[in-house]
Amino acid sequence: MGATDNAPARDGVRWLATRRVTLGVISLLVVVFLFELVVWQLYGAVGWQYVFLADLGPSPGWVMAPFSHRSISHLLTTISVIVIYGGLVEGQVDPDSYFAFYVLAGYASTVAQLVAYLDGVPGLGTLGASGAALGLVTLFATTTALGYARDPTAVADVEVIFAVTGGVITALVLTNDFIPGIVFTPGTAPLGHAGGMAAGVCYGLWRAQQASTQRT
Repeated sequence: MGATDNAPARDGVRWLATRRVTLGVISLLVVVFLFELVVWQLYGAVGWQYVFLADLGPSPGWVMAPFSHRSISHLLTTISVIVIYGGLVEGQVDPDSYFAFYVLAGYASTVAQLVAYLDGVPGLGTLGASGAALGLVTLFATTTALGYARDPTAVADVEVIFAVTGGVITALVLTNDFIPGIVFTPGTAPLGHAGGMAAGVCYGLWRAQQASTQRT
């Protein structure tokens, strides 16, 4: 009975083991976080902020911010989203396009938050891969919804479940970030999240348009 109870976990591990790009992204984030710890120990908070935090002044943070995290809990939250939705997206998108999208969504997230600072929104700077991770959520939800609208029989029930869950996650994040008086998680980067999510929706719509063009 114990072996039967462990079957879903084994299946999940086997499924994740086939998602090489997703595992590579997670490994990259972990390596960068370890590098953050080294920089903090050697150069303190000021050195860490200069290397990893993106603000309005040019710094290495413009490059490093989309792959950096302020704490282990921040990192683990991001990884939990990437494990699920990164793996799902990798099942729909070829590896090169998937990785390129992830990187571009990360920088779209950072740029969107920096634009908010230019507009006078207060903040010391931005970092984190949560915008890119949320981009994976909206990309999967968008492509699955459009696929279901085109041909419901071509979309698996489990994909529908995760797409709906992705919609709920997106709604909760937007509520937290933009509805006054409702805060589930403090200290987020609202425009950064929105930039990553918008990238996912736009890329999902573009892929659907390309697929429609090829069919005609």
